[in-house]
Amino acid sequence: MRRSDHGEGPPRGRMITLRTRPIDELTVMIVDDEPTQRLAVTVLCRSIGTERVIAHETAIQALNDLGAGADNIDLVICDLDLPEMDGIELIRRIAALPGRIPPLLILSGHDTAVLASVEAMGRSYGLTMLASERKPLTRLVLEPALRTLLIPVEIVDGTTPSDGARIDRLIDAERFEPFFQPQISLADGRVRGAEVLARLRDEDGSILPPSAFLPRLEERGLMGAFTLTLFRMALTHARRWRDSGAEVTLSFNLSPLLLDDLDLIPILADMVTEAGVRRDSILFEIVETAVAKDALHQLESAARLRMRGFGLSIDDYGTGHSTLEQLRRLPFTELKIDQAFVHGLHDNPASRAIVANTISMARDLSLRVVAEGVETHEQAHELRVLGCEIGQGFFWSPPVSAEGFGQHIINGRI
Repeated sequence: MRRSDHGEGPPRGRMITLRTRPIDELTVMIVDDEPTQRLAVTVLCRSIGTERVIAHETAIQALNDLGAGADNIDLVICDLDLPEMDGIELIRRIAALPGRIPPLLILSGHDTAVLASVEAMGRSYGLTMLASERKPLTRLVLEPALRTLLIPVEIVDGTTPSDGARIDRLIDAERFEPFFQPQISLADGRVRGAEVLARLRDEDGSILPPSAFLPRLEERGLMGAFTLTLFRMALTHARRWRDSGAEVTLSFNLSPLLLDDLDLIPILADMVTEAGVRRDSILFEIVETAVAKDALHQLESAARLRMRGFGLSIDDYGTGHSTLEQLRRLPFTELKIDQAFVHGLHDNPASRAIVANTISMARDLSLRVVAEGVETHEQAHELRVLGCEIGQGFFWSPPVSAEGFGQHIINGRI
């Protein structure tokens, strides 16, 4: 399993909870040295319903404000050309701040290549980069960005010495729950499957994301037992949905740590048989950087998954250094386009070219293509035009409980 659904997780040792806020309670920070731009963005925010706007002329003012505590800031809209400290340095310094860091939206007069590089830099620092746009900011860009903040987001809280003990207690009680993020056919809008993602229910009923507990599982050597527990739970739901007449493809992230365990694959196969679920409706996702050239056990495990009838997906495609080599060496049935390329579809010619060529190559190799991290209508439309089959992302739905996903199946569309 991955430590986070959306890239790097927060630093170890910090507790994470979820919250959702209505749009009129969101607070936006604007960092721009041009008074007319600050005013224009402020008016635009308020026209959408976001009344709480904080405007700063310099990066130093913004950094001081964020350093004093960013819990009340939901989005930072930042220019790149700023006096004393430019926006690029501001992004680097924001990434180094302790605690919760709000998402960023870059707004600048520079060309799209510069904006794309800055956005990629921010993601490399572990920041949530909602968009990078040329001035002027429009409602078409800002409103979808604000609405993504209405989805439950991870909030990093301060820690106490008892946090680790509480996580251990929850783990030992196996308070895991499978959540399901729907995968949508771009041709007809119907629910075709879901990625299974781990959650942990706290003693107060709140839900903790993977970054809160996966590091502890790894430290305690419990990844194998955890994977089997979560897999068994998800199979129970899959059988119930199948009995009701709805059979969907379920995708599971398989930790690189487990690919070395040659005894795991037969156990997974037996569990699927006992649950009465078809093996070809189960797909295992392997991050492309997980299978090193000399990792023979990992290669063997991947091949044995396919021999036993499971699907095999290369996850985060395009982010490693030996992508084409992995496609040649392993019997993948699916390719997942990384969200970094999806986010740049509408304004980054390089991203669009990479996605278009990836889809064309996958078609030639008879691989199903899934684009992850889809957040806007424009991204979904571009992917459909390019011939991508399946989309996954907050544009349709965040990860939801089994009950919530069951309702998606009943409705057929999202």
